[in-house]
Amino acid sequence: MIFTLTMNPCLDRYLYIDELKVDDTVRVRRFSDYPAGKGIDVSRVIRELGGVSVAVALLGGAIGRKIEELLDSEGVIYTAIRVEPETRINIILQVKEKQYRLSLPGEQVDRTRLEKVRETLQALVREGDVVVISGSLPRGVNPDFYTGIIFMLKQWGARVYFDSDGDNLKAGLIAEPDGIKPNIHELSRISGKNLSEEDIDEVINTATEIKEVNRLKEVIVSLGGEGAIFVGEEGILKVKVPKLPVVSAVGAGDAFLGAYVMKRTEGASIEEALKWAGAAGAATVLTPGTQLCRKEDVLALLNRVEVEKIS
Repeated sequence: MIFTLTMNPCLDRYLYIDELKVDDTVRVRRFSDYPAGKGIDVSRVIRELGGVSVAVALLGGAIGRKIEELLDSEGVIYTAIRVEPETRINIILQVKEKQYRLSLPGEQVDRTRLEKVRETLQALVREGDVVVISGSLPRGVNPDFYTGIIFMLKQWGARVYFDSDGDNLKAGLIAEPDGIKPNIHELSRISGKNLSEEDIDEVINTATEIKEVNRLKEVIVSLGGEGAIFVGEEGILKVKVPKLPVVSAVGAGDAFLGAYVMKRTEGASIEEALKWAGAAGAATVLTPGTQLCRKEDVLALLNRVEVEKIS
């Protein structure tokens, strides 16, 4: 079974307007709500592609209940750990081709609720299960929370993929997850290097160093429109994706990881799993907001994704 953990979910509310006017009424033509948070996005992608996962998330207040309703409507299986603070919300103003993102701050979560996360995982996760831990932590939670959770899951015999940033990512690496999926910017921050998608050799060298130092099995670096680099026990592979018109790139990395983990759990080869991952990531840029990928788009793009073995 695949489980995803989202410690700091949110509701993304897209407001579509024609023009921003100072000191005047701005009419919203329409709005769309999406359940958001990186782990939740991974579960949404797995559901869209026909797989099964359980999304574990901290949810509170009316916004938390709204996210539950949206997950119900998409058929995503989830376990909500109810917290007292209201789940945070992001307001995205879509003004023709421009986007303005307003992120409201979240509230602190009581320490007893954090312990409930451990208890919930202990009740659900069994040896051989896969757990994808993604995203940031609630305000006031120390990054070493991720160290403890990953170490605990590894002790139980679960396979852990970790996708976070900055101090949270560094803290998680201490517990030696099986794999991480940073983008080029996140890889730059944890390595202290100014990396570029154009310098593939330096990306590979950096990913290899991080894999060996932290005793990881896999490092997958997403490169946006340039695809991805896989560094693992099976070798080094380059994922090439087709050039597509970008409607919204939000969630492309989560779609990549969701498709990859789903296919690997099904027993697919590294090459096949990376093809699905590349197609899912590419398909996500075709959809507005945080709609993520559509299965029909993924299937249509599969044969246009190339996986090249470098070494």
